[in-house]
Amino acid sequence: MKRSYFSILLAVLMLAGSVNVFAQKKNVSKAKAKILSEVPDTKAAREAILPALEDPTTKNLANTWFIAGEVFHATYEEQQKLEWTQKKGDKALMGESVKQALTYYIKADSLDRAPDAKGKVKPKLTKKITDKVVSFQNAFTQAGSHFYSNKEFDKAFVMFDTYLSYPEISFLKGMGLEKDTLRTLITYYCGLCATQANKPEVAIKYYELVKDSIDSEWIYARLSEDYAEMKDTVNMLRMYQLGSQKFPKEPFYTRNLINYYINKNLMDEAMTWIEKAISQDEKSGALWNVKGRILENDKKMDEAIASYEKAIELDPEMADPLGNIGRIIYNSAVEELERVNAIKDDRLYLKEKAKLKDIFSKALPYFEKAYELNPKERDYVIALRGIYYNLGQDAKYKEMEERMKNF
Repeated sequence: MKRSYFSILLAVLMLAGSVNVFAQKKNVSKAKAKILSEVPDTKAAREAILPALEDPTTKNLANTWFIAGEVFHATYEEQQKLEWTQKKGDKALMGESVKQALTYYIKADSLDRAPDAKGKVKPKLTKKITDKVVSFQNAFTQAGSHFYSNKEFDKAFVMFDTYLSYPEISFLKGMGLEKDTLRTLITYYCGLCATQANKPEVAIKYYELVKDSIDSEWIYARLSEDYAEMKDTVNMLRMYQLGSQKFPKEPFYTRNLINYYINKNLMDEAMTWIEKAISQDEKSGALWNVKGRILENDKKMDEAIASYEKAIELDPEMADPLGNIGRIIYNSAVEELERVNAIKDDRLYLKEKAKLKDIFSKALPYFEKAYELNPKERDYVIALRGIYYNLGQDAKYKEMEERMKNF
């Protein structure tokens, strides 16, 4: 009895398995028939083929995946025809379908090249797959452009990047696709997509590949900013330095280098780059002002004042160099004030005090002009208040005292 029961059960299970195998193979045939019929039904074809891609009885067959590729390629062509004839093609579906088709063709090829029971490799689908895959490469640029214009930057990136992946597909190697003249432009678009998707680490990879081939001035600046955002100081400085060499008339790179070195208190390096920047633009008052700050930081006050005066000569309406000269003179007066206040001899004190007023008076016109140009600068108000106090100009002192209340 037991043996009979298990024999019947085994027979049932085998029958069920064979039915399932038949059902899935029928699905593959049905999908193929749907796209080859006089009026193709790609929706029904997709519904038929998808279960076969997962079922153990058919998922390891090259033909299953090849037909899946054919179904999704047919879907792409169907929508493409609608777009060409009626401007009603679903561009998103076109892009998604061609991406799926490529995935399935690649899988079909890998299974088709698998060794048989005797260890021999006898691919049957290579030419068909190759021809199909090559035929729709440009579809990825169209899909990428569609998603990009709709601000779906991640999807656009996938499409453009898939276009670039073609030379690495096993059955396309050796076809010279890496020499495609569109690759530079598509690589650039990949970078743009990553930038728009706020993925600087991805954008960098693509911009580095084309930085000397397309839109170089913008890409160099973009790379500088991306590396800065990622706190990659080494590469940020590399881009500033390369940019300053490649675009000698563009101040962006040298000025950023100068700012970096000043902020790090690396004044020798800062001076090297400020001299380079001035050689590129001798008439920039702003650059001469920065040079003055570097010299001042290095305690070279006379040279600093000379640089500030050059800045004022070139740009009389710039407040900074006026305030900087005023500050140097004012600070020397404050230092002298401490010495004078320590004098015990009254006659000597009054004599030195009078000399001190001359120094404050010398700083005054610089701060007054700087304040006139930029009345919102708190440091100018503080300096003027101190100068007026030491010169005994009470009314103006009180004016600055009131002004301080607004900060």
